[in-house]
Order: sequence, then C-alpha cells, then structure tokens
Amino acid sequence: MGNYSRFLAMLSTEFHRYLMENEQIGEKIPPNAMVVFQVEGDDAFNRWHKDISLRNREKDQPMILIRIKSWREHSAIEELHLAEVGEKLEPLSGVAASA
Repeated sequence: MGNYSRFLAMLSTEFHRYLMENEQIGEKIPPNAMVVFQVEGDDAFNRWHKDISLRNREKDQPMILIRIKSWREHSAIEELHLAEVGEKLEPLSGVAASA
C-alpha cells in the first residue's frame, strides 16, 4: 500500500469518527456518494485522490468533496467543508471521468 493509500485510509477513519460526533453532517451525504478528500496544503495528494476517484466513479454516482481545513493535535479532523459536486468536475491530470 502506497503512502497516499495509507494517508487516505487514515483520513477515512478520522472522517468516520468525525461523522459519529457530528451526525448532522452525515445526514447531508447522499447514499452511495463518492467521497473525495481535499487536504488544505497538500496539492499532490489532492490531485491523486481526485483523479483516482474520478476513474472509479460509477455512472450518475453523487460525488462529495470533503475539504479538510484543520486537525486536532491528536490527528483527528477538527473542521471541514462538505460540497456536492456536479456532473462537470474534471480530473486534474487529464484522466477522463466515467460519467
């Protein structure tokens, strides 16, 4: 498992923990949504995760961007912004989206 994959696994775990503490955010996420993390200050990871997500997105699958703004000292997400993405999201590396 590469470094980005490990980082993504950690982000996913922390995001689920955040949702358990902030149920109102989880209620805004559509069923079967593709969750794409974008971490403030980590452009390389952001490009990688957006590109791999777009390649694996199912036709008509809702897509949610989770912008990680800050962390608690013990590496848990403290603040984030959730935004639903429309049909026109383009990959950063030129990889065509499966829409």
